[in-house]
Amino acid sequence: MNDTKKLVCEVGKRQLIKHGEVTCGDSVEVVYTPEETFVVLSDGLGSGVKANILSNLTVKIISKMVSHHVPLQDIVETIIGTLPVCSVRGLAYSTFTLLRITPDGMVDIIDFDGLPPITVSKGVVEVVERTSELVLGKQINKAQIQLKEDDYLLITSDGVTEAGLGLTLSFGLQTAGLVKALKEHVKDNKSAQDLVNQVIDICMSYYINEPGDDTTAVAIHMRQPRECALLTGLPVDKNDDAGMVHAFQTTAGRKIICGGTTAQVFARETHKEVHTIDSSLTDEVPPISKIDGVDLVTEGIITMDYYTRLLEENHIENNPKNGAAMLLEQLLWADKITIFCGTKVNEAYEQIKPGIRLRDTLVEKLTRELQKRHKEVIVYYY
Repeated sequence: MNDTKKLVCEVGKRQLIKHGEVTCGDSVEVVYTPEETFVVLSDGLGSGVKANILSNLTVKIISKMVSHHVPLQDIVETIIGTLPVCSVRGLAYSTFTLLRITPDGMVDIIDFDGLPPITVSKGVVEVVERTSELVLGKQINKAQIQLKEDDYLLITSDGVTEAGLGLTLSFGLQTAGLVKALKEHVKDNKSAQDLVNQVIDICMSYYINEPGDDTTAVAIHMRQPRECALLTGLPVDKNDDAGMVHAFQTTAGRKIICGGTTAQVFARETHKEVHTIDSSLTDEVPPISKIDGVDLVTEGIITMDYYTRLLEENHIENNPKNGAAMLLEQLLWADKITIFCGTKVNEAYEQIKPGIRLRDTLVEKLTRELQKRHKEVIVYYY
């Protein structure tokens, strides 16, 4: 493990609700710990509210147990011993697939009545071979695989393999059909979310836009960590300007500056020019600017306040194209964010917009919201 580079386990998921229902009968839960990532997918028997309750209960129990470091075998025995069986159909009221992923790419897979996972590696799409064993009289499937950098692993509910059943395909898409479809577009994926979007789009086409079952796709993508550095505010001591800018410049990753005066100080210290892009002005957020060598330059307090509210309200998609949305995109792209925050009070904002949150308070709120999304955030105050 010491000689193996640590990779990030990026998770993507997307679901379709069965046509005519109001909620999805499949549930997904992701648990992050410093050492491992756990992904749980459960498919409740049938569809609708009842299926949702059963699948949600299953993923919550498993997630709680893995969070408390309960061994996987004990988790399986607990769930198998707990799940009721439909007296009419003789089926368990919910199925599950559990993944345990370590930063070196080792994946343990356990499923109860789940579908075989699929790997995508350097354009090659393959079905994972599993072994079976009996646990409390029930068949459990297991596998252990090693993923390398830029490899993907896909798990799905049976709404994927049954796509088009009796409609556009006599026997549904099935696993073989999914593998064939993925092979045709495998190079189009650049993230875990790209892969699940591709899978769900395939299913929707066979369902003719009216899903005949709850349909879920979950993918993991092992990749290098992504970093960015954010510079905002002026140091209390003007003599720290150069040091703050130097620390920002020499930090790995994409570079973001939030604040008009901050941008001017950076430009002065680096002998560069700031160019405002007036066309990016919106009613809610001031325009962005451009500095050579910096990936994004936005206004400060107003943009950060708007951005933080987007995070707090979980509005992370389909936002208007403005400085706050661009900031959102950059920071959510990164796994590690280093913030250089100057704490000098900007008297102008207290006069123009009384009561607006101060920069250091915004940075604290921003840090908490990013950490909720499992980002590593380091803040240096000046």
